[in-house]
Amino acid sequence: MFSCDVLRFWPREQLIRKFFAASLLLLMLFSIFLFEILISENKRFSKEIEGNRETKQEPYIGTKAKPRSLHQSDIPQEDSDIFYVDSEPKNVVADDQLQIVTSHPVKKLPNVLIIGVKKSGTKVLVEFLKIHPDVSAPANEIHYFSRNFHKGLDWYRRQMPVSIGNQIVIERTRGYFVHKDAPLRISLQIPNARLIVVVRNPVLRSLLDYTSQCVRNKSKVSFLENFFWNNITGFIDMSRDFVQTSMYVKFMENWLSYFKLEQFHFVNGDMLYKNPSLELSKLETFLNLRNMISSDHFFYNTSIDALCIKKYECQGRSRCFTENKLKYRPPSYLVRRLRDFFHPFNEKFYKQTKQHFSWNI
Repeated sequence: MFSCDVLRFWPREQLIRKFFAASLLLLMLFSIFLFEILISENKRFSKEIEGNRETKQEPYIGTKAKPRSLHQSDIPQEDSDIFYVDSEPKNVVADDQLQIVTSHPVKKLPNVLIIGVKKSGTKVLVEFLKIHPDVSAPANEIHYFSRNFHKGLDWYRRQMPVSIGNQIVIERTRGYFVHKDAPLRISLQIPNARLIVVVRNPVLRSLLDYTSQCVRNKSKVSFLENFFWNNITGFIDMSRDFVQTSMYVKFMENWLSYFKLEQFHFVNGDMLYKNPSLELSKLETFLNLRNMISSDHFFYNTSIDALCIKKYECQGRSRCFTENKLKYRPPSYLVRRLRDFFHPFNEKFYKQTKQHFSWNI
């Protein structure tokens, strides 16, 4: 080992030549190293392409480890009503109920539609159904078959939540029931759909519908002026939308022109708050779901006068729902006239649906 002082006696030109020679040697060694890496990667990539040609898969390019793909038998076969969330299978996904599962996430068209009726408990029903692990449903109404039909079926599919495995997808839009074109449109695009109709006493439903419109429009509540054609004859004004919607038999005639009665299930909205487990048990049977929702899932909160869903680990907090009740007391004369008015329509509706709701008692 020479001391640094020795370098002073070496010629300057000789030092420069030795420095460049050493640098060139290091550059050559580094180039050889890179060349070997490129050769190795090229061979690996060529083998992968040949293997993917045999299995008809796209080559995976990247520096990270290739994600594990599920076995072909584990992946649902793509159909016209399925939209895959990603091109590669995901091993772990979370659905809208915060349940962690292992499967292939898909967005598909709904199997079940809650088509109405307004002010009968449709929102509460879909929230209760979400308790079931085999049910997936969007948070809001989609209105595809009424006001958004022009956006197309692909748009409708993208509005659906992620569903896993054998989960059924339920979409709720209460305006479908009274929309004249909705039955035809649904029959063309989802002909085998199962349809849920939530109905309640037509007299109470009409009064609730009217008062809610007054609150929304900030208008004065006047029962006699808005329900009667005139106060002298006492005839009910059938042109009012809150009266027409409660004439269930008229709208069901349109629906039964495109669907069989066996595709419908009618939920008693008056009993949905009083005995939810009974109504949901009937619905589970209709949807071929496992009987899992029971009275243990609910409790009544007397402090806020509301029916609540118990909190579970997979849910954020307890959710409570208050029953729609009249905030304004209607005249007894109007209630009697409405009961008489709806009586013949109710009787026809009972025969039409082969189900009795005891609204005329």
